[in-house]
Amino acid sequence: MDREYGIGRIPADVDPIEEQMAQEEARRLTARARRSKMVKCACGHTVPRGMVMSASLGSSCPDCYDRMSDA
Repeated sequence: MDREYGIGRIPADVDPIEEQMAQEEARRLTARARRSKMVKCACGHTVPRGMVMSASLGSSCPDCYDRMSDA
């Protein structure tokens, strides 16, 4: 087995059961994110409701928080 790291590559010493559990957890989290209600922030971006942050200029996504809270 190839020991190089990268997208889609698994090191040879990884336990297959741990890898399967990690993949199932990733699928579960992705499914939860899809079910989450999306809201539009004052910054103009649409994000899952749980990611909305309160800034001095209104609601913002995590990417815009620093810019909007400095004003």
